[in-house]
Amino acid sequence: MNTRVAVSLRIPGTSPMPELMKLIQDVEAAGFDGAGLLDSQLLCRDTFVTLGQAAAHTSRLALFPAVTNPFSRHVSVLASAIQTVAELAPGRTRVVMGTGYTSASTIGRKPATLAEMRECITALRKLLAGEAVDFHGTPGRLTFASGPPVSIVMAASGPKAIELAGEVADGVMLLVGFHRGIVDAVLTHLEKGARRSGRRLEDLEIVWAVRTGTAASMAEARRLARPTLVHQGIMRVHSRWLEYTGLRIPHFDVPQAVHDIYPDLSHALDWEQAIAATSFVPDEVIAQLADALGLVGTPEHCARRIIDLAGAGVSSLYLMGFQTFVGPEQEMRNFRDEVFPRLKAAGYR
Repeated sequence: MNTRVAVSLRIPGTSPMPELMKLIQDVEAAGFDGAGLLDSQLLCRDTFVTLGQAAAHTSRLALFPAVTNPFSRHVSVLASAIQTVAELAPGRTRVVMGTGYTSASTIGRKPATLAEMRECITALRKLLAGEAVDFHGTPGRLTFASGPPVSIVMAASGPKAIELAGEVADGVMLLVGFHRGIVDAVLTHLEKGARRSGRRLEDLEIVWAVRTGTAASMAEARRLARPTLVHQGIMRVHSRWLEYTGLRIPHFDVPQAVHDIYPDLSHALDWEQAIAATSFVPDEVIAQLADALGLVGTPEHCARRIIDLAGAGVSSLYLMGFQTFVGPEQEMRNFRDEVFPRLKAAGYR
């Protein structure tokens, strides 16, 4: 018997608020299960204000910051914001915590350490449960904490982070790629972490975050994916998982033009500039990375890949469009009109 695949969509939050609310309503109407709001203070509108407005404009959609971090808000402020949104969207609010990549880089600091992640998640869980937390000798608690505590999901890419998520969080959002070989390797680390706190994989919510882009042709989808795939597969920690796909990606010297893109290659303000800057990577390597790390291609191709990974046990997806400063309207429409019907016909919706 097939398991339904839940699908959520990233909303960058870089458009004006009225446009964001219309998009989020359209995402709900299109049949998506959730919407994650990017939390990067210099790139997008305030995440929790946007989530509050989204709660008032939707009735079914799960809502969450994706991802927030331990340093741009004190944990007490973070708990208050989350609990407030949960009152507006009861039963459909969660929080996704990460190390704060662009939230950190755009203000000249480093992302949070795993020790900081552990401390923040531990304190946040207590506050959302109405328990007291020791703040430098002063016990403090969230006076209006009520109802079931909001689920805390940790975003993770590297093995140590994945193990920490398995140990301390209610679930994990994995940005590691989208390939059968990667799935098995990653779950081994997640299970190792879960065992530290006496849990099993079945006790955790497991969400696969996948960089996603659809187009009328495979060639155009891969062209649009270039900045994301080069960033994720050649420049970043996610490339460590490629060994489990059987691929052997050659070494590339990354030109300075790539490093000069603001705020970085994966979040480029000028996407065509970012595409041009990645011309040093051959098309055949991009094609290999696309099917190892992302969900890239025609809607029909993407549907087939989801069905394949669902057969490997993947049951929850968080789709992240390539661009930060252009909304995911195209992916929303293509999933509504072409991908979701194919998943339904295969018994996964």
